[in-house]
Amino acid sequence: MHKIVPVMLLGMMTMMMLLQVAHSAQGRYAQKLLTDLMEGYSNALRPVDDTDKALNVTLQITLSQIKDVDERNQVLIAYLWIRQTWNDTYLRWDKEDYDGLEVIRIPSSLVWRPDLVLYNKADDDFSAHMDTNVVLRYNGEITWDAPGHHQELLRAQCNLTFGSWTYNGNQVDIAMATNSGELSDFVENVEWECHGMPATKNVIMYGCCSDPYPDITFTVLLQRRSSFYIFNLLLPCFLISFLAPLGFYLPADSGEKVSLGVTVLLALTVFQLMPAVCPDWMLMPEKCFKKITNTKI
Repeated sequence: MHKIVPVMLLGMMTMMMLLQVAHSAQGRYAQKLLTDLMEGYSNALRPVDDTDKALNVTLQITLSQIKDVDERNQVLIAYLWIRQTWNDTYLRWDKEDYDGLEVIRIPSSLVWRPDLVLYNKADDDFSAHMDTNVVLRYNGEITWDAPGHHQELLRAQCNLTFGSWTYNGNQVDIAMATNSGELSDFVENVEWECHGMPATKNVIMYGCCSDPYPDITFTVLLQRRSSFYIFNLLLPCFLISFLAPLGFYLPADSGEKVSLGVTVLLALTVFQLMPAVCPDWMLMPEKCFKKITNTKI
């Protein structure tokens, strides 16, 4: 038994050394691969063999969180994860020449990227997505995941319309990864419920041009949580209002008529301040009471 333990330790150390050697070898091959791929490569032009053919870009949107819905100014503020997938003809390699290396991750600024933008953007920041890394496979497939903080204009419906800013449909064609946006990682909002995010593809012909311009529109189906206002605003105010007539039934010599009226007035004021001062009252009541008591009326 005592002889087996050193042998096992020696075997584990040998395996760890082999793994380190393999990782270092892959690192050298990855560096060589990146150098070979970027030699003579230009990220300014569409990566297609035939310029008359369209480059297909697959778009997938994940709704992470709804930060705010400004109904007065018709603006939705949300956090999105945007995944774009396309194929780059000039970034392919034989994995057998690079020790079986199939996937590398490189800065997105090194490769050509589709210029998909949100058409109905409401804020003044028209910069592109974050310069996160792209996942490049040996067959030329590129996957780019970029988080984004967006403000969208609201109309009759809450629509998010994505499309290319400069390329027409004959140059860059947009396809939907799924028939709806992804909501698996959605953070629940205390005021709004999201019942879905269906997607539709539209092809628009503008009057200035004869070429088609495709876009994908995601419709965010929102519904206000009525229970929030019923249990935290309407019901307490309704019950407190019943206390107001009691002041007329108290005898004049009781000395509590003024105290009851002031108490009812203060209670109504506190409950009317809750939605404006602290929208997350339902989740953090102690924090909200502390915040309301520090508010100047």
